[in-house]
Amino acid sequence: MDTTRKLMQFHFIAQAETATHYHQNPEMFYVLRGNLDIKIDDKMYKMQSGDIVLINANKRHTVIGNEELLGARFEIDFHLLAEYMGSMQLLFWCNTVADRNHAYSNLRRLLDRILTRYFEKDDKSALYLNALYFETLYVLTSNFLVKADDVRLNLEDSQDRMRIRQIQNYVQANYQSQISLNDLADRLYLSNAYLSKYIKKNLGMTFMEYLNNVRLFHAVDELMYSDKNLTHIAYDNGFPTSASFTKAFREIYNESPSEYRKKIQDEKEKDEKEKMLQQEEEQRILEYLKFRAHKENPQSTRKKEYIINAGNVKDTLTDCSKAISIGDGYLLLQSEAQHQVEKIQKQTGVKYARIWNILSREYCFSEKEGYNFRRLDQVLDFLLDHHMKPYLEVGSKPSLFMYTPERSINIEKSKMDSYDFKTFSEIIRELCVHLVNRYGVEELETWYFEYWNDPSLNITEPDGEYYQRFDLLYQTMKNYSEEISVGGAGFILGYETLVCKKIFPIWKAREIHPDFLSVCSFQYIALVEEGGRLGRKSIDSEYMLNQIEIMKNVMEETGFQIPEFHIDEWNFTISNRNVLNDSCEQGAYILKNCIEMNGAVDMMAYWHALDLYSDYYDTDTVLNGDSGLISRDGICKPSFYAFQFMNRLLPKVLEKNDHAIVTTNGRNRYVIACHNYKSLSSRYVFTDEDEIQLEDIEQYVEDIDPIKLNFTIQNVKDGKYLVKIYRVNRECGSVQDLWKNLDYSKGLMRDEVDYLKSSAIPGIEMKTIEVENGELCLTNNLEMQEIRLIDVQYRYDV
Repeated sequence: MDTTRKLMQFHFIAQAETATHYHQNPEMFYVLRGNLDIKIDDKMYKMQSGDIVLINANKRHTVIGNEELLGARFEIDFHLLAEYMGSMQLLFWCNTVADRNHAYSNLRRLLDRILTRYFEKDDKSALYLNALYFETLYVLTSNFLVKADDVRLNLEDSQDRMRIRQIQNYVQANYQSQISLNDLADRLYLSNAYLSKYIKKNLGMTFMEYLNNVRLFHAVDELMYSDKNLTHIAYDNGFPTSASFTKAFREIYNESPSEYRKKIQDEKEKDEKEKMLQQEEEQRILEYLKFRAHKENPQSTRKKEYIINAGNVKDTLTDCSKAISIGDGYLLLQSEAQHQVEKIQKQTGVKYARIWNILSREYCFSEKEGYNFRRLDQVLDFLLDHHMKPYLEVGSKPSLFMYTPERSINIEKSKMDSYDFKTFSEIIRELCVHLVNRYGVEELETWYFEYWNDPSLNITEPDGEYYQRFDLLYQTMKNYSEEISVGGAGFILGYETLVCKKIFPIWKAREIHPDFLSVCSFQYIALVEEGGRLGRKSIDSEYMLNQIEIMKNVMEETGFQIPEFHIDEWNFTISNRNVLNDSCEQGAYILKNCIEMNGAVDMMAYWHALDLYSDYYDTDTVLNGDSGLISRDGICKPSFYAFQFMNRLLPKVLEKNDHAIVTTNGRNRYVIACHNYKSLSSRYVFTDEDEIQLEDIEQYVEDIDPIKLNFTIQNVKDGKYLVKIYRVNRECGSVQDLWKNLDYSKGLMRDEVDYLKSSAIPGIEMKTIEVENGELCLTNNLEMQEIRLIDVQYRYDV
């Protein structure tokens, strides 16, 4: 590795204006003041103060700044970074104009520190600056790197991905040699014609174009950083002649290699002659950085002080988080599933249960016998008898369980029904008549009817069949009552947001609009690049809130305003074999998001309620990494207690912040739910979910520090208060850690399972405190990923 090259370097910019161009190294623009317009390919981004946009390697772009512009341009050595990362497939999605991510705050602070270091001339500045560069790239690669071979939520055969990697690896290893399409075809046991079409389809270019692209990538490095003549550069990078090198280079860069080298050398000479910024500009930058430091001044993450006025009610606690997704509705025909759902309802106050495949051929319909909704009635009756309202997904949704987003098993293929439109029309009419006659119109007005965005129904096309089917369901239900809620279409946040810019105008132009818009959230994001969709896991600690804001912005931009907004499925992972699902991390994640999303959406149905949903051949242990609130054996997990804590909150909200929500009934009682949630780390981003080991859980979070939360509630009634504290952490309430004490043994005996059931409960502490001068002070020390409920009640004397 060339240690003389800089991994990053930066330049201050003012009144920037460059013609359309592109180059090998990625550039990151950071606006301090003024405005900067950046056009990347055919998309324009208007940057303002605080905005950051990263332009990937070899992307055509134009930069235009106004007269007030003050900013910085950071250049990243792509080749050097690729060596560090061990991959040439590097692509970033870092754009504050079009994206929301909590990590942008960290990135801004790092960039500000780099800019500040510019003015510090001590001997250690260069060393410290390099440390900041590495930390900046760590944040970038952890939060904004999109791997070209990481196509999230794409359930197609993995054989294609494997073959693409084989092609890429072969070319990267042999580009300096005189390889041909025939050589690669022989290696892959494919015909030339088939492989040629395959490469064109999947890489968007011919084999020779791709090969030359790789060769030029390396050749440009030598043009910039070596004194080799052009002939040697051509031969060393696989070009048969200098003429072929010049021809390929000109096709991409619109100039000859010698012209390009001279231009780069001229720029270097100009940079060398460039003097320090004028005193006036230097003062502007220092004033800006001082303003930023004063504005942000982040508090210590180890201690938080909250002063709360008992008489100042800021909000009302909503029921938005009191919904669960169960999955296939006929799972509820099992007595074990019924028992567990009943327990969830009683202790967490769940009001809505979302189910699908209600029109399964196995239970409802056959070509010979027609319609029979008896089994569906049993499912619906169970929900209603246990004080839950049905949230019915009417479409044919596959029941999968997933090891990783790339590796799934369809365990219910026989129940995946797709009716033709004629049959669908008949069964919907029969269903609606049956439900109205059995349950009554007034009851149905309290339910939700959803129709999922099945990819085969072409929702992106104006005449897509999805709209015909949705309109049919909508009109049929509305014939009985306009108050019956019908919506859709289960778009994937962060993954299908961009396509919604096309869908919403289509839906808006139609006569019928949904009563609610539904989306699902699994903490992945995607970037559409050159016709392909690339994805990655997101470790944004405010992912759901940020992605909801982005989706609502799309709705506003397209004028597609819908009365209600639902998250019909949500979790930090789509995997059913991720050990973090069983851990204290999941409890903290759920409590954090339920607090954060209160009031931001109308409903959010957690995915999913029961581990029984993905019971399979590999579920021979007490815990298997599924996201259910209750294990297969009926053991409550930390996630269960997170919902239980939310259910015990009081209706009036006095305070909501990053770590807690403080509620009251207005009658001298206060209930606080708080957490010490830790964000996932970059190691999680680059690890397949099902490969995380129980022993290594702590290595997948950014830090493991405890936190002290001090609450001072002012203007309360003087006297004695009973304080009850319920806590779930690795010492109490965590079945995963209790199982660890049993050596993670398989095939536990009944009494051992019973021990886990009775022991996996929150720890409880009680104490009495005396309040004087109207101030109630509560101090809580929370371990990493701990959740806690604090119930404070005034004690009346005789």
